[in-house]
Amino acid sequence: MATPEVPQHPPAPQELLAPLSNQEVKERVLALAQPADQALTANLTSHVPFIEEVSGYIIFSGGKRLRPVLFLLASRALGRMAEPRHAAIFEYLHAATLLHDDVVDDAGLRRGRPAARVKYGNDAVILVGDFLFSKSYSLSVEVPDLRFVRALTDCTTHMAEGQVLELIHTDDLELGHQGYLRVIVAKTAVLLAAACQMGAIQAGASDETVRAFYDYGMELGVAFQMVDDALDYVGSEHEFGKPVGHDLEEGKITLPFIHARDHASPEMRARLLELARRGRQEPQVLTEAKEIIRAQGGVEATVAWANFHAARAQAALKPLLDGGQANPDLLTMLGLASYVITRRA
Repeated sequence: MATPEVPQHPPAPQELLAPLSNQEVKERVLALAQPADQALTANLTSHVPFIEEVSGYIIFSGGKRLRPVLFLLASRALGRMAEPRHAAIFEYLHAATLLHDDVVDDAGLRRGRPAARVKYGNDAVILVGDFLFSKSYSLSVEVPDLRFVRALTDCTTHMAEGQVLELIHTDDLELGHQGYLRVIVAKTAVLLAAACQMGAIQAGASDETVRAFYDYGMELGVAFQMVDDALDYVGSEHEFGKPVGHDLEEGKITLPFIHARDHASPEMRARLLELARRGRQEPQVLTEAKEIIRAQGGVEATVAWANFHAARAQAALKPLLDGGQANPDLLTMLGLASYVITRRA
């Protein structure tokens, strides 16, 4: 589970395969999101009705179901439809991390409505997040292949490390590209990687093929998070369903800031660091900081790096192409890698 290394030189422009249009990719993802949604509903049971209420509030408040869809796509790309109920594992884990993150971040909005912590309180959402983690493991033991549970254990360990890493690096204005990559791999990419990996495992794939799907999910997850971080500087709350432009205000040092800091003149770098230090107490000064980041090409550079990782995601699966006649699910996975670069939310 090593973090990908940052190349010594910035990536050259990468031409991504686009076997499907963005609309076709969205339609195929939505089609697989339906059995995932059914599995989420069917498995979300507890002897304590309040747990179901809080869990349902976060799980059914929206979301793209990307992680369970990737699990189903990976198995189908290998000729076997994974059990849809096991797709719920990944959305439960994702929802648990969102509940915990909102407490850590003191968040007020999630997916366009009050965060669960605002409605139910911090104590409740932390405990329900723990329940969702446990629910994921109870589903995973149904799969007889020991690699399945081992992959989930490795994933959740790495995710927990990511949450701690992000906390450690809050307000770390000297965080570098490699350190940033470690955070987003552990916090975001590893769960997408595990979804693809475990879908391949349930399809009975060889270790080599399982690794290819893991690598695809890892690189896709890195690209996905980098685009998210770029959009925080140019997107809108309407697109995201949550406040944007707040990463710097919350002390989250992401790639647009890192690029601008490292490529600015000494005077501009000093000014950017000064504004970032003052931003916690004086959020209004961050308007200028964000202008500097955009002017220094931080957003464009971040999207270029995302494109680089999306190309690496596609490269991981290219050996599975059969003379260009890949099955529709493999084509959808290849299309997803190009889709994440152009998405706006």
